[in-house]
Amino acid sequence: MEHLTRRNFLKVTGASVALLSWPKLSHTAETIDLVPDTQRPSSRSVTGQDNRQYITCFYQFGKQALAALGGQNGLPNGPQYLHIFSHSHPGMQPHPDTAHEMRALGNSFKYALAFDVHKYKGWQTATDDQLKTWATQFREQALDANGPADYFAFNEMPTTGSITPHLRAQTAQLVRHLHNAGGGPKLRGVFYFTERNLNPNLWTGDADDFWAALDETCDLVVGEHYHSYSFAMEKTAEQYAAHLFALPQWLKATGKPAQTAIANSKYAVLHSSFYGTPITGWAGVESDKQDEASLDKYFQHVVEATRLSEFGQQRIAFGPLATKNLDPRALPVLARVLHQDTQAFAAEQLKTGLQDKQ
Repeated sequence: MEHLTRRNFLKVTGASVALLSWPKLSHTAETIDLVPDTQRPSSRSVTGQDNRQYITCFYQFGKQALAALGGQNGLPNGPQYLHIFSHSHPGMQPHPDTAHEMRALGNSFKYALAFDVHKYKGWQTATDDQLKTWATQFREQALDANGPADYFAFNEMPTTGSITPHLRAQTAQLVRHLHNAGGGPKLRGVFYFTERNLNPNLWTGDADDFWAALDETCDLVVGEHYHSYSFAMEKTAEQYAAHLFALPQWLKATGKPAQTAIANSKYAVLHSSFYGTPITGWAGVESDKQDEASLDKYFQHVVEATRLSEFGQQRIAFGPLATKNLDPRALPVLARVLHQDTQAFAAEQLKTGLQDKQ
């Protein structure tokens, strides 16, 4: 039998698996510290044997999402897997309960507390001392002794970031302060870009220090692509991939260390996982027009497009997993599609390992 590529593996399994509900969680709770260096993505991971980690990232989640994606037939645990769930909470209080729920799923599951920059009025023109004060306060919240977060999630770069050097400078200072201001453990980050920032043609001015700051402090740099069902499905996987990965292509072409490291080992495309009605800024799939079979095809399509790019073979992101009017039927469908993708990844790694030994 001809060897199945990851792309064909997804097509075969996607066509043969029926829509099923998922079993309850069966993981044993464990107490773990902040993300150890051995589990962090790095620029080293683009070569040799380090290039074997499967990374997912999610924005906004709840108990139903954790039950689906963390269930027996959802996302796996293991040193080659990293699943980061980021969440914007109301207010500015610690959330140790969320940290404990995440850790109960296993060592591969990590919790990122969102630093919602819109909550900090005047941040774009604030002094560095003020930025540091805000970051220190957030770190106290994130590193609460009763249940610390594993990451901060910078939410999110305003739409004018690509054309505003001063805004990038403020952001660079903020992420550095969020990383280590005020003492205590260094907190790694997940950085979210709104889509307008993903167009290389819109970037103006010197941004080297900005990219250096992201590379220094963040393990994932996420580009938000909240597109509609029709926008995604009217394109071939190849066409969609070209659209999704314009920014990392441009970053790598600069040849500069930070930009290249981000493109090769940290950039992740975020797809809309919204299924419901009415359609809002999340875009996604309208539940009154598309059934679960169509939703499955949509998820399969965006995964396939992502895996076609050299910058998307190991990393993928989705959001939201919890929001107003989200139909919970989306969650087991997404879990199944990603489960199939992890199986394809594991099969590829096994084949690669066997070839390395020959």
